[in-house]
Amino acid sequence: MRQIIAVLFFLHSSFTMFGQAIRQEPATDFRLPSSKGDSISLSQFRGKVVLLDFWASWCGPCRVANKHLVKIYPNYRNKDIVFLSVSLDEKSSEWLAAVKKDKLSWLQLIDIKAWNSTVAAAWDVNSIPSTFLIDREGNVVARNLMGSALEAGIDKLLK
Repeated sequence: MRQIIAVLFFLHSSFTMFGQAIRQEPATDFRLPSSKGDSISLSQFRGKVVLLDFWASWCGPCRVANKHLVKIYPNYRNKDIVFLSVSLDEKSSEWLAAVKKDKLSWLQLIDIKAWNSTVAAAWDVNSIPSTFLIDREGNVVARNLMGSALEAGIDKLLK
């Protein structure tokens, strides 16, 4: 049990430590299929704050991070923010099973090219989970914020 607590503490500390604000830069647009089968582009959310999250069903730290997103999502569901997750799974069935198991009720997209994804490459995603905060003007303002730092970043953009 102590080992599990130590691992979770390390993950939480690592997420907070590696979270970083970056200078504003335009968000790279993309279009991917959603869990409902339609095609969604990032640019269609211009004018709203966007939390963009890259993850995969096979990624243990991603699944831990999902629990935090599930916890905070109800606080932001009716605000001017879009939670948008992009899975780097190769198999849609595994992705959809994880979405259901983790109870991810916000917009879910997939790029079945996984690590060969041009979207992940354009966003310089080299590890997951990887999160980005995008302001209403479509600029990336923070990367890899987790835990309370993520909530503070969202709150700042929603003011």
